Amino acid sequence: MISFPLIINSSNYINNYTYKIDLTSIIDLNDYEVAVGNAFVYYSWYNISSNLNNNTFQITFPTSGASITTTITLNDGSYNITDLNNALQYWFISMGYYLIDSITGYYTYYGAFELSPTGYSVQWITNALPTSLPSGYTSGGMTFPVSSNQHPQIIISSSNNFKDIIGYTPGTFPNSPTYSGIYTKESDTPPNVSPISAIQMRLSCVYNPFSSNSQLIHVFISGGVSVGELINASPLELQFVPCIGAHKTITLQFYDQLGNILDMKDKNIVIKLIFRKK
Repeated sequence: MISFPLIINSSNYINNYTYKIDLTSIIDLNDYEVAVGNAFVYYSWYNISSNLNNNTFQITFPTSGASITTTITLNDGSYNITDLNNALQYWFISMGYYLIDSITGYYTYYGAFELSPTGYSVQWITNALPTSLPSGYTSGGMTFPVSSNQHPQIIISSSNNFKDIIGYTPGTFPNSPTYSGIYTKESDTPPNVSPISAIQMRLSCVYNPFSSNSQLIHVFISGGVSVGELINASPLELQFVPCIGAHKTITLQFYDQLGNILDMKDKNIVIKLIFRKK
């Protein structure tokens, strides 16, 4: 059977999720069907961003006076739990909430995110602050609480999706700043560090009567590649979808598994569409 390949690449870029190709003329596609033959896309979308509404949480830190509550806003980016903890430590440094071992130069922080692979959870761990500067340490600038057993607290809001990243129900942890010993909070639900689990490709000229979105043509996952690497999103076998209408231009768009616009940072893609008569 005769087939007709059509390549879509960065020259067809319109915006971060849309590509458009001009056909040679208006073509009646009612007698055609189309499949994705090959697809190569760079893994270039963020898992934490303002668009995803999952980039903020709050910390309450005890001081010599009243405790200070600050909203931490993460820069849009691709994070794992280690990256989240690095961002937290950067905030501690910016606020002066740390001590330095005078001999080793090691920094001491009083709160941390840690991944627990065996428990499939994210831990929030805090230590009580000293009430005065310990011997052998210098302070980054923090003042010490007057009373003992005072811990930093993390506040997880119900109004944003950071709670899903670490798997916590909304609340304050620990619920009181006064806590004897080391405080550890485990995820309440499985953490969803990568909220974008699959990518939908939608093509303007198709009609898929079995999908709630009639333009759905292909779905793929990252396939285990790291951020910045090339995803081979080619299907294992051709899956043809009927076309509809007469077209001078064809638009290809990318969405996540929930139908949200995919904010792709790298426009370099190569998609080969294969058209054939029904």
